[in-house]
Amino acid sequence: MNNKKSHLQRGINIMAAVLPLLILSPVLVNIGFKALQKDGIYGFLIVGILLAIATIILFVLGIRALLSHLFKD
Repeated sequence: MNNKKSHLQRGINIMAAVLPLLILSPVLVNIGFKALQKDGIYGFLIVGILLAIATIILFVLGIRALLSHLFKD
């Protein structure tokens, strides 16, 4: 029972971390493209793309943890 609860708690914690990243990463990518056109600065674009990749990875890990809680004995 404790193992199931830990999977659920882990999944909820990961999904809670993903929520701000879902908003922040596209904003940074947009700012990065605007900075690239205006000044030729790649910093925001690189950070935004890395955050988007991290968001996708964390989302998959969170879904895996939640599904592990739901479908394992």
